[in-house]
Amino acid sequence: MVNMKQVRADVNMNGIKGYFSFRQASPFDLTELSVNLTNLQSKVASYHVHDFPVRSLTNRCSNDNIGDHWNPFSLNRSSSTYPKVPGSTHDMYEVGDLSAKHGSIAGRNMVDMTFTDFNLPLFGKNSIVGRSVCNYNILRSIKLFCT
Repeated sequence: MVNMKQVRADVNMNGIKGYFSFRQASPFDLTELSVNLTNLQSKVASYHVHDFPVRSLTNRCSNDNIGDHWNPFSLNRSSSTYPKVPGSTHDMYEVGDLSAKHGSIAGRNMVDMTFTDFNLPLFGKNSIVGRSVCNYNILRSIKLFCT
């Protein structure tokens, strides 16, 4: 019997508070993702799982620190076949491209939502466990938080 895995990333940065919670019953089940964030001030748009955990408090959200989006299958975001909006099957997106799979949170002050995702594993070599979650501003130029 396999024990269910559950991980949580708490957010408390730049006035934004909340969490990302991930739960998967077994390697063969969907992952449930719950997002609860407050005080977004309509500044936040996209959210992703990145390659590495936050390793340093200095430049904590830099790509040197957390890497890029978790993309173990090397999908090309610039390709004309990469979906630009939610609606395709989850395997068409980078594993960590949560907002592309499940929708932007642009223009909102708070979110409380839950999704299921068949390509967001908590088990195995492509697992998101031990990685960071990052959020970008609307212009995608500044990471507002990473945890």
